[in-house]
Amino acid sequence: MFLTFRINKLPLVIMSAAAIIIGLVLLICSRLSGADEEGELRVPVIMYHSISRDEKRLGEYVVSPQVFEEDIIWLSQHGYTGITVNDLIMHLRYGTKLPDKPVIITLDDGHLNALTRALPIIKKHGFKMTVSCVASWCFAAGEEASPDENFSYLDAKDIKKLRESGLVEIACHTFDMHALDERRGVLRMAGERYEQYRSHLLGDIFKAQRYFRESCGFEPNVFTYPYGLCSGDTAQIVKSAGFAATLGCEEGINVIKDESSLYGLKRLNRPYGETSEEFFTARGIA
Repeated sequence: MFLTFRINKLPLVIMSAAAIIIGLVLLICSRLSGADEEGELRVPVIMYHSISRDEKRLGEYVVSPQVFEEDIIWLSQHGYTGITVNDLIMHLRYGTKLPDKPVIITLDDGHLNALTRALPIIKKHGFKMTVSCVASWCFAAGEEASPDENFSYLDAKDIKKLRESGLVEIACHTFDMHALDERRGVLRMAGERYEQYRSHLLGDIFKAQRYFRESCGFEPNVFTYPYGLCSGDTAQIVKSAGFAATLGCEEGINVIKDESSLYGLKRLNRPYGETSEEFFTARGIA
């Protein structure tokens, strides 16, 4: 009787063990794909500004091409694949496939070296990037006779070259509100009526979009807050202007649940002075 009992239970034991193994495999796969236990995506967004060979300029918002490339290599070696914000939008809306460990590389302000320094590195390693441009600076850059990659900004033809690479998306960084004056970026000024504020902000946004449309042949659907400054009123107005996602400056790694997660995406500012290993591991990227 005892022997018969053990033989009858053996298949159940094997099935239970197999179920546990399958469960562990699925959990590991979920972790590798950047998803948590509920299937949510973890997407780090790395924020750069200028990529310069001038050692005197290196600092909190300027890194060397060597550091930029070392970062891309480190991410690649640790299983990360560069995507754009629009890749994330397409995944959420239409179920398009994402790589197992997505990461978004962003360059703010539209410096010319996004084209001359960053793009060759991105192309070499098969990554993508998002470049946020201040339209009035791009317009002024078109008037420069001798652009300098350390100080100049992208003009319309430069933006077209970036987009033609198939590796770069352009985000709107306002037309002319990237300043820390009385308004502080796109924030509402003290004492300013809501109707006045909304009119001013939308006027700037529509002017920027008109520049991109008429000079570059497209309109960005991603908006980047200057200095990351945003209020509840600001977010609602920007969203009403038709943007599908917004980039902020709050530090952290994004947990993507649905399309609402695309507004106010957190980013990790990359300063000069840390190795890739130090920077990424200190911020929970592995």
